[in-house]
Amino acid sequence: MSVKGLVVHFRRDLDDHEAERMIDALMMIKGVVKVSPVEAGYEDDLNRQRVRRDLLDKMRALLGEE
Repeated sequence: MSVKGLVVHFRRDLDDHEAERMIDALMMIKGVVKVSPVEAGYEDDLNRQRVRRDLLDKMRALLGEE
């Protein structure tokens, strides 16, 4: 198998300064040719809230707290 790239996800959104530092660090890795930021939008926050709610609902169902 041959891999031409990787996708990296952060635990939280980074501010501009943090993102710039992270891009600089990733560019220092041997073989890295390009690092492109992906801006977070309101949809990202809504999706995180939905996933968090779904997980809590499933945990409550397992514990019989419905």
